[in-house]
Amino acid sequence: MAVSRWKEELIELGKMGRKSPVRVDRYEELDMDKGLFRLEGTSEIKISKDYIITKMQEAGLKVRFDKVGNIFARKEGIKKTTAVMSGSHLDSVLNGGMFDGVLGVISALEAIRRMKDEGFANERPFEIVVFMGEEGSAFKKGLLGSDVAVGKRDAEEALSLTNEENITLREALKKAGYLGSDEFDLSEVEYFIELHVEQGPVLDREHIPIGIVESITGITWVTAHINGQENHAGTTPMSMRIDPLVAASNIVLFASNRANQMVKELGGSTVATVGKMIVKPGAPNIIPGSVEMGIDIRDGNEKNMKDLQTEIIRAVKNLEQQYKVSTSIDIPIYHPPCPCNTTVIGAIEHAAESIGINAKKMNSGAGHDAQNIAQKVKTGMIFVPSVNGISHSPLEWTHWEDIEKGIQVLTGVLKQLSKV
Repeated sequence: MAVSRWKEELIELGKMGRKSPVRVDRYEELDMDKGLFRLEGTSEIKISKDYIITKMQEAGLKVRFDKVGNIFARKEGIKKTTAVMSGSHLDSVLNGGMFDGVLGVISALEAIRRMKDEGFANERPFEIVVFMGEEGSAFKKGLLGSDVAVGKRDAEEALSLTNEENITLREALKKAGYLGSDEFDLSEVEYFIELHVEQGPVLDREHIPIGIVESITGITWVTAHINGQENHAGTTPMSMRIDPLVAASNIVLFASNRANQMVKELGGSTVATVGKMIVKPGAPNIIPGSVEMGIDIRDGNEKNMKDLQTEIIRAVKNLEQQYKVSTSIDIPIYHPPCPCNTTVIGAIEHAAESIGINAKKMNSGAGHDAQNIAQKVKTGMIFVPSVNGISHSPLEWTHWEDIEKGIQVLTGVLKQLSKV
């Protein structure tokens, strides 16, 4: 019963946000036309949250929202003490997969239901959390809900953010019915544990079902605005052009080449990606007038991450003299690398060993809400394999048997951490 319960819920949530709400329950059914567009402020995210809240309430949990729409569902403990929290997020990237974030929410719910079914008496209270806006796809600030939860971002500032339709987060949450009044106090939480797909190839390649995360990568975004002179593509001589796209192409190459060079020289985990390029007006017969670039930089070493950010910003500014363009820079996201808590790491190790599941200690190359929460709470993460290391894609997949093992380990960890 338990397996079919969580599996059916993941499949159902996987339908919510697809352009065509098809059912996918086998790897062979995936294709690039079956991605999720479940962004904050849309009807698709509301339907998904309504669904999960119903499941939480059916499990006897008390549900409430904070000021920015983070969802909390509580199961009281037999002692009045600090809580154990688990969860993740429901929003997706553009054209995303069906497990990223969602698995952490469903697995936490399933773990609590299993403990209830077997009559386990938790001493500490349990909290399931659904963080708002982890991906940054709609309101352009990743880890938004957990930013507010730990005090890195003011709630009013977050609520004033707008999406591409110029709708504020406040308006979107109010319309959906998720604009709460609570301020969740993380000092009332002792431990946080997040189960997540690895989003990389290590576990799948090595045929290991469980990853024990020791540290989470740092991540920063650089948004570069490069302005030139919009003009006719046929009548403007090459020598008289001020083309911001030609200038921007230098940054694409610089970011990739420099990150590769840093890995070879320093042996770290540096990566740099230009994943966004908005060219205006965007016609083949017009020399562009402006380009907006979104550059993602990550590293487990904060100095390396800062150094590459500084070098990329300098390279952007140097375009002004070389190409006669004007430039400006924004840094919408900066999250330093984060070590996980040794007590939680030990609990994951023990839980896996006690049920005979092979596990591997590793680092996370993706950013997660856990790295924010770790600033205030003893935090850890469990990974399960991503087939072929693919994530942030409609081809994202994790085998059902690996998810079951992840839920078993998570349940064991929550039992251990619930003891005072």
